[in-house]
Parts: sequence; C-alpha cells; structure tokens
Amino acid sequence: MEVHCTGELAMPTTVTDPYDILQASILSRPRMMGSAGEAETIRFLKDFLKKHNLHPSTEEFTWSTAFVSGRKYLYLLLGVLAILFNISLRLAQPLNGILTIVLVVVAISVLVFGMKGLLHDKFKGLGKSFQGENVLCDVPSRNNEKDAPLIYFTAHYDSISSNHPKLNTISMMALLLGFILSVLLTLTSVILNLSDYANAAWNGQPTIHVINLTLLIFSAVVVSLSIFSQFIERTNSSPGACDNGSGSAILLSLAAHFQQQPPAHTRLKFIWCGAEEWGLYGSKGYVKAHQEEIAAGCERSCVINVDMVGSELAYLQKSGFIFQKPLNKQLNVLIAQCAEEADIAARPFNSVIGGNSDHASFQKEKVEVCFFLSNKDTKIIHSPQDTIEKVKPEKMADAVELIKRMVTKLDKQFL
Repeated sequence: MEVHCTGELAMPTTVTDPYDILQASILSRPRMMGSAGEAETIRFLKDFLKKHNLHPSTEEFTWSTAFVSGRKYLYLLLGVLAILFNISLRLAQPLNGILTIVLVVVAISVLVFGMKGLLHDKFKGLGKSFQGENVLCDVPSRNNEKDAPLIYFTAHYDSISSNHPKLNTISMMALLLGFILSVLLTLTSVILNLSDYANAAWNGQPTIHVINLTLLIFSAVVVSLSIFSQFIERTNSSPGACDNGSGSAILLSLAAHFQQQPPAHTRLKFIWCGAEEWGLYGSKGYVKAHQEEIAAGCERSCVINVDMVGSELAYLQKSGFIFQKPLNKQLNVLIAQCAEEADIAARPFNSVIGGNSDHASFQKEKVEVCFFLSNKDTKIIHSPQDTIEKVKPEKMADAVELIKRMVTKLDKQFL
C-alpha cells in the first residue's frame, strides 16, 4: 500500500469547535488504512481525548482487501455470464430455451449470493489481511448508573481515493443495472423462443431478433465495465475532509462537551471506526467483540452515525432498491423535531443503498440507528477534491448542536 507521510499540526487543548479541529489536524489530510496517516490519526484522536480528560482506549480488529478484490471477481464473472447469455440464445430450439434458463438461474444465484458473501466476509481468502484499531471513549451518566441506557456515536476516521474517482461509482452502478436488464431481456427471449417452438403457427422470430440485438448491446456494456473494473485501484490521494474527517471531528467536539455536561441518565460511547472504506471492518469488529452486550441492551440503546457533514447537513430517511423502507422508527422523527426547534436546516433524503456505513453493523443486531450523510457531496468524495474547502463550518456547528439536543431528549425518553 502507498505510504503517505505527514507532519502533525499543533492544536490548543481548548479547541472544541469541530471545524477548527478538522482544519488543524490530520483529519483534513490523507489517512488511508495501512499508511502513515492511519497511525497519525489514531495518535491524534487519543491525544485529543486525553487532553479533554477523557480516557481513550483502542481495540484491535482484522481488516482485509477481500471485499474490494472479491467485488472485482464478481464483476468479471457477471461479464462472463452476459457473454454466455448471448451464446446460449443462438443455439437451436429448444436447447436455446432450456440451457438459457439454467444460465439465468445461475446468474441470479451468483449475483445474490456473491453480494451477500462479500457483505458477510465469506471470501476472506481473496485478499490480504491486516490489523487495525478502533478508538473508543466512554462518558458515564451524571448519576453514574452502570445499567443506564446507552447511546453509541460512530464515525469512521479512514479516507480513501481511487485512480478513477469520477468513473468508479457510476460505472459500477451501470454495470449492475446493465446486468439486471440483461437477465430480464434474456428471460423474455427464452419465453418467446419456447413459445415459438411449441406453437409452429406463431412466428416470433422478428421480435426475438430485436430482443436479442438489444441484449447484445447491454451485454457489451456489462462486459466492457467488468473489464474496466479490474483496473480500478485504491490510492491515498484523498484528503478526506468531508468523508469522513468531518464526522470524526464532530464526535471529538461532542465528546469534549459531554465530558463537561454528561446526560443525567444515559451513558455515551464514542467509537472512531477504522477500515470503513474497505468494508465496514472496524464497526463489524466492534460489534462482533461486544455482540452479547449489544444484543442484551438493544432495546435501551441507539446509534448516531455521522459520516460526512460538508456542504449540507442531511440524514437518510428511507432506503431500498425497489421498495424503500424507513431507516428507523423514532430517531428520524427526533432529528426533524430538534432541527425545527433550533431552526437548523437538516435535509432528509432517500437512497437505493442504506447499509454503506458503520451504522449497518449495529442495525443487524436490531439496534435503532440514524445516519447523517451530506448526500450532495458524494460526487467529490474518494478523490483529491475532498478538501477542507468543501466543508462549511456552520454545517458542522449545526450538526453538533442538533445532536446535543437529540441526546437531551433521548435522556428523558429513556427514563
């Protein structure tokens, strides 16, 4: 991996403004996992917390390049299947129907189980493994109740870039969409081929020909993008100020505040997660190590995940590819209430993807989660354009104020 050496910037111990923290620290400079920036970030987080009379600790976890490598293999396999669709449909009837149905079943299975396998780390052998660290600190309730309800705050501290940042996400989404359309066109062609074979009086070949030609075009796109995906590499060229130096700085500001003014009846746990950009390994590692504790307290706990506050303050409302469902039952309502009371602009948005940040690891354990993400800034992340200039100080201040108000209300609700 590329090693990026940086020099530390001095920071007054009294600084708690999130933008000032971001601007004066490694959090606005490259810090890819495995680089010198990663080690400097961990040192900075621990030093900041110590200077504010908090007691940071670290927990090791294993992260891997398997998710990134496995995704490349999956995309290549989808390209091969797209080629096989076209070959099988050009066989003689009824073989072009029967064999193609088998291929479609295989293709759907590969896509579904391949994606699930990647998300659940089933292909560890495809990549190299490394050790990383999460940085944690606790703020007990003012009444020091050991079994008090618990609010987890999460933000990932690592940054990442790509050698093709503008094409990476777009091309991969186009590949998946093109493959799904190829499957649908193939199924349509199969049905028409079998109908044509069974009913000699019906001539469906002109329609079949048009569908097969359309399939060929989509397949060519899938194959081209699957080959292109093999040349995408991760680099350490993004300052990562928005993604996610902003969230990390906001958590530091909140931790310093609540150390002085803890909630009366609620414990707080702050987790700066590593290797989020490689497959949520930091949060997955934490959840795995504390699974029994999290499961036992899931009804009296929640997660506030801050992953990007840049040109806007926004939060995920609903997610889903076809049928979108709310991310949570109560937290988004609370966000809207607090924002209205404080006259803070906090924009709800919907997304096809909802599990692409550290809250997802806790959500699998039935913990209520919310997810702050400046969705409008996704076009500049994972690139050298993700600089401190893209982050608005007032939006970071709004995020801190909004979350303070959320904690105050949650402290009363948990009673």
